[in-house]
Amino acid sequence: MSSEMSVTDRLGLAVGLRNLGALDMADLAQAAESTGLNRFVAMEAWRETVVPLSACAMRTQRIGLGTGVMQIFPVNPVMVALQASALQELTSGRFTLGLGLGAAFVVPRWFGVPYEHPMTRMREFLEIVRGVHASAGATPFSYDGELFTIRKYSLGDAPVRPVPLHIAAVGPRMQELAGELADGVMVGALYSAGHLADVRERLAVGAARAGRDPAEVEISYHLIAACDNDGDRARSLARRSITYCTQYPHYLKRFAAEGFGQLAEQIGQLVRSHENDAAEALVNDAMLQRFAVAGTPAECREQLRPHLAGDALPSLTLFPFRVSEQDVMASHYLLLKELGNLAR
Repeated sequence: MSSEMSVTDRLGLAVGLRNLGALDMADLAQAAESTGLNRFVAMEAWRETVVPLSACAMRTQRIGLGTGVMQIFPVNPVMVALQASALQELTSGRFTLGLGLGAAFVVPRWFGVPYEHPMTRMREFLEIVRGVHASAGATPFSYDGELFTIRKYSLGDAPVRPVPLHIAAVGPRMQELAGELADGVMVGALYSAGHLADVRERLAVGAARAGRDPAEVEISYHLIAACDNDGDRARSLARRSITYCTQYPHYLKRFAAEGFGQLAEQIGQLVRSHENDAAEALVNDAMLQRFAVAGTPAECREQLRPHLAGDALPSLTLFPFRVSEQDVMASHYLLLKELGNLAR
């Protein structure tokens, strides 16, 4: 492997598709591993992640596997701790549990659960998962929180190695919680170097509360990546994924912080009005260059360089918003092929 490609061990692939079968996902994870990527993340959107990741675990040997993210409102923390322990067993220690709140307007509609006390829920969720894992061969775990009460739970076997707990945190308060309690933080899909400095400040605030080193918290982000032999077509796919982000209030704040607030609001309004072609047309080159890697395989490779040299760890993704699942898969495989060619 060339010195140039030694940096692919800092790169991941994140996939969240409605109709992608578990075995097809395992094939993609295997391809990512063969390319030299260091992790494969199953994104929870229209389907759960435990079964597909189990298939990936059986098809791979080295690549890290993780949830990105499992939403905490529709699930129970004790059961999630059990699932994480089982996945850690299947992967021989390669699993990372990524947890997130989900969107406030989605949780009640999809899961019938009120979106209440999000910070408290995340804190208690993290504490319970860790407590359950620590209960194996030790004192039974009990917990008295505002939202959860556990009485004398004992895990049968401890995970083969401690399960790293990562949380999705776009806002400052959740980033502070990551600095206090988590092993890693996923800062979403609108990353920039300036944003990294802000994230580090928030992690340091939380870490100080716990008396820990904020450098212990791994920072990762999703990187919109569209690859096609027709570079213009790839850039169109990336623009569609950027418009997808304008639907979410937490991302609108990120756009504003990066200097695209008014434009993102206009795009989001068009999306909500189902004027998707007009929304895509408003995504300018500056937004595309800031938030995506898009173009031919060679163009994507060059655009990846600053991301691979940075301090945070990117995972390539393409949101299937007005992008067919076939296009998403074709983009991923084409980019993996380009990275694999460089590695040989």
